[in-house]
Amino acid sequence: MRTGRPRTVSDEAIFEAVRAVVTEVGPSGLTLAAMADRVGLSAPALTQRFGSKRSLLLAYAEAAATGIDDPFNRARSNSPTALSALRAALLELTAGIDSRDAIANHLALLHLDLTDPDLGAHAAKQSRLLRRAITQLLNEAISDGEISPTDAAELADTVYTVYNGALVTWAIDGTGSLTRWLSKRLDRVLAYHQPA
Repeated sequence: MRTGRPRTVSDEAIFEAVRAVVTEVGPSGLTLAAMADRVGLSAPALTQRFGSKRSLLLAYAEAAATGIDDPFNRARSNSPTALSALRAALLELTAGIDSRDAIANHLALLHLDLTDPDLGAHAAKQSRLLRRAITQLLNEAISDGEISPTDAAELADTVYTVYNGALVTWAIDGTGSLTRWLSKRLDRVLAYHQPA
């Protein structure tokens, strides 16, 4: 029984391209024609797969939410401690964002999340799953003695807030690279919870 021609470009590759295009030009510059050209598909093929730009953004948002554990799992398998994995995973989430324009472009995507209920639902899910992933690593860090006993979920909420705040403050008046700016602030908040 024939199920159709195999896809020559995976959804994952398309979503990586969506992230790159949003980083470069923002969601307003993301068109199905530009995306098709970028990934080597015809515009009709991309339209047939996703239907519209909004549907593509919804699929991208859903994949981003359901894949939020991936950078944390990679970081944990490559890091000697839970805290170093936490830091590495959060830094990986900002990979490719190296300019204020890139932050502005991602904030434009956040604006869509805040004004479109369907996109907003995926953003909220991603936010909850991200805090859960942070909590899991903090619980491990507490068990291993890296962090003094505390409420891991509350500390995760603080780390998540510092992470997001650092992105915005770097874009407004930060100095140096985003990686350095973010690392310093993550290290600062976690240092208060590490044993002397």
